[in-house]
Amino acid sequence: MTPKEEFAILLEKQKIVKGDVIFVLQGDGLYRAPHAASLFKNGFAPIVAIVGNDTRREYGSYPSIEVRDEMLRLGLPKEIIHFEEVGAHTRAEAGRAMELAEEKDWKTILIVTSPHHQYRAFLTFLKAMRDASLDITLVNAPANLSMSETTPWGMRTNLLEQEFARIIEYQDKCDVASYEDGIAYLKLL
Repeated sequence: MTPKEEFAILLEKQKIVKGDVIFVLQGDGLYRAPHAASLFKNGFAPIVAIVGNDTRREYGSYPSIEVRDEMLRLGLPKEIIHFEEVGAHTRAEAGRAMELAEEKDWKTILIVTSPHHQYRAFLTFLKAMRDASLDITLVNAPANLSMSETTPWGMRTNLLEQEFARIIEYQDKCDVASYEDGIAYLKLL
């Protein structure tokens, strides 16, 4: 088994546990909002955070204010949503998550993204956590979305292939942790 395969298996097996914040990453249109709302309503965390500022709809990055408004429409109280528009991409969102974790004493972050994005997102958060010298429990909490669904920005199965290619590219830029680092972290949880 390759490190990539082992990491993917361990990540997919991670159980969702209660945390301090449900951190919703931008992308995949509004499809992630119902999952984040459900996690909140089921008591997994008292706060939902949104910090993205990408507005490339053709890429699936709807303005974060629309994601926030969708969560409000789904019944979340405005006062539990930490909302900023500062993260232009996953790495910037992860970096801001670590700043907020330090400011607000968050110890457990539930990372809400899409199934195809979960691997790169988790490794990005792990790298940001290590760069910030924090000791946080990162919880993979992807939305339950069909990988075969075709969205305006592509079929998730095809997007998954692109995400694994980005992991390699972003490892060269030191923006994501390695598969081996991800394996070691997940085995400690």
